[in-house]
Amino acid sequence: MRYFRPPALLALPLLVASALPIAARADDSAAVQGMLDACYAGSGPCVIDLQGATKTLATTLKVDPELVTIRDVIFQCTMTSGTCLYVSEDGYVGKGRGGAHRLEGVALIGNKSADGITMNYTDSQNYNIDAGMSLFNVKIAGFNHGITLGNNVWGVDMVNVIIGEGNIGIYAEPGTHNSGERSAFIGGTIYNNAVAGVDEESSCEIDFQGVSFDFNAQQMILAGPTSFTGHIENRDTGATEIVLKALEGVPPGSIYMSAGSTITVDEWNASAPKQACYVQTSLSGNNVVVPATLWGFGGKQGAVCGPGTVVTWNGGPANFR
Repeated sequence: MRYFRPPALLALPLLVASALPIAARADDSAAVQGMLDACYAGSGPCVIDLQGATKTLATTLKVDPELVTIRDVIFQCTMTSGTCLYVSEDGYVGKGRGGAHRLEGVALIGNKSADGITMNYTDSQNYNIDAGMSLFNVKIAGFNHGITLGNNVWGVDMVNVIIGEGNIGIYAEPGTHNSGERSAFIGGTIYNNAVAGVDEESSCEIDFQGVSFDFNAQQMILAGPTSFTGHIENRDTGATEIVLKALEGVPPGSIYMSAGSTITVDEWNASAPKQACYVQTSLSGNNVVVPATLWGFGGKQGAVCGPGTVVTWNGGPANFR
């Protein structure tokens, strides 16, 4: 594989180029926010189905994860700072009716000066609020951070989500409060991001199940325990593909890959590798479990740099040098 292009998402309409430039389109931000606000006020529906429409957003939408579901829409996000969707209980606490809401069949198309979806709740004293929102059949393309996980975000479920063509696919902010308890990314692809597929700076716990990481500049930067079942592919770019960090007072970054997962470095040349190693560790507590199928899992210094503990999928010692 030379260059990855993801398949079209099920249940999402094809994105057809308009004859008008994006800058000339009407700004739909106020109208869509009005629909959301009617839901929050109890005067409008809380399942907003936009029936495949394309809506241009020049300002951020505030989305309450306990109150509203958004379905079947393409959001063209034209802002050049901030975020397209801000998912939060900020300003809405006490209005929740205990619903489990989500984004479903939604595409966000943006630029690298803004973020796609930010989940965050600012109150540092409230341990009962989860600012996370489930995503089903969602495409996020072209942003600085596709998804940003902030304060009071945990247990986020993301099913058949595609994130690509931006800088960082999933970004977990450093120093977050009450965040990081087990989140699951099931199916989908994180591809062609110019900085990293995932940059996790807050010791989050993430499960990647059946996920492809394809041709990101770096695949993963992890500060917490991560389980992975899926496919990892890139060229030998010269960069370490997976970086395991350690933050004070929390479990260090680790990655546990299943036996059936795969690692592939296209056109791998074992006699002239470009990167120092495939995985970089910082202390012995950085645990690495590698899968059975490996092609190009190595580097100038070996497969794994640093003092991290490495075993193969069947529990045996690893010796890749």
